[in-house]
Amino acid sequence: MRKQIWIPLVVVLVVCLLLLLKTTKHQHVTLPVQNVVPTNQSEQPTTVENHQGPDTSKATTVPPVAITPKAVPGESSVTNSQLLADWQAPIEFYGRVIDENSNPVAGANITFKWAEIPAPDGNRTATTESDAEGLFSLHGKRGPSLAVWVGKNGYYAPHRGQWGFNYALGPDIISPDPQNPIVFVLHKKGKGESLIVMKRNYGIPRDGTPVSIDLTTGATTTSKSGNLVVQCWTQDAGKRSGEKYDWHCVVSIPGGGAVTNNEEFAFEAPENGYAPSLEIAMPADRPDWRDDVDLKFYYRLADGRYGRMTFSMVAFGHHFCMIDSVLNPSGSRNLEPP
Repeated sequence: MRKQIWIPLVVVLVVCLLLLLKTTKHQHVTLPVQNVVPTNQSEQPTTVENHQGPDTSKATTVPPVAITPKAVPGESSVTNSQLLADWQAPIEFYGRVIDENSNPVAGANITFKWAEIPAPDGNRTATTESDAEGLFSLHGKRGPSLAVWVGKNGYYAPHRGQWGFNYALGPDIISPDPQNPIVFVLHKKGKGESLIVMKRNYGIPRDGTPVSIDLTTGATTTSKSGNLVVQCWTQDAGKRSGEKYDWHCVVSIPGGGAVTNNEEFAFEAPENGYAPSLEIAMPADRPDWRDDVDLKFYYRLADGRYGRMTFSMVAFGHHFCMIDSVLNPSGSRNLEPP
C-alpha cells in the first residue's frame, strides 16, 4: 500500500522539476528566411535618369539585441563570472577615414552601436565625426562587440558603410591601437551618366542550346545574334540531391569581349584586355565544386559601347541565369550612375 502512495508522489516531483528547468532556459529567436523563386518575368530594362548613390551616413540595420546573462544551472560560479566578464569587455576604438587616393576625409559621419550587459535595455549608441586628419575614436565603453557605420555625403562606402568588431565571445578579437587605427576607405563620387539598367533571369537549356540576349531591350532568341550569348552543358540527369556532376557554361560577347573585375565601385571600363568569352568549368571532381557561380566583368559590345555585369549561373533545379547589367548608351567608358 505504501508503494502505491509513493509512486504518484515521485511522478509529481519529477514533473515539477522538469517544468522548473524549462523556465530557466534561454529563449531562441528564429529569423525568417526569404525564398527566391526563379522567374523569367522580372524588371524590364530601364534608363536611369536620377539615381542616387547610397547614403551611408544614414545606414541602418537591426540593432544589437541586449541579452542579460543568467546563472547556468549546474555550472560553477567561476564559469558564470567569466560569462559576465566577457559581456563587460572594455571597448576602445581608433579609426581613420581616407578616400580612394589615401587622402584624409574630414567630417565623415560616424555611428557606434554596442550592447552593455546587464541592463534593462543594454543597447547603446554614440555619434561623432572624423577630424581634419580623418581620425576618430570611442573610449570607456563596455560590451562584447561594436558595430561602426562610416559615411559622408558625396562618397560611396563599401559594405554599405557598416563594419563589426569583436571584443569578446568570438574569433578575431580586436586589439585597439591609437598608433595603428582601423582604416575606412570611402570612394568620392564623380560625374555620373544615364545608364541602361537591366536585371532579369533567363532559363538556360542543359544541352548547350544558345540563349542570345539583347542587353538594351532584354529580348532573347536561340541564335547567336544578341549582345550576350549564354550556353550551358549540365549532366545532372539521374543525379540524386547532393551528388556532384559535370557542368560548364560559356558566356560570349559576339564581336566584342569581356574582362573580369572584382572592384566594388566598378565605374570605369578599361580600354583593353577584353576576351571574346568567359567560361565556367565545373567537373564533378573539382575540389571547390559548386552548382552555382557568379562572374563579375566589364564588357564591350560590337558597336563600341561599354558596360559591366554580374552574371550568376544556377546549374540545378530550374537551371537559369541571373543578369545584373548596366550599359552606357553614349559609348563612354564611364559607368557611374548620375
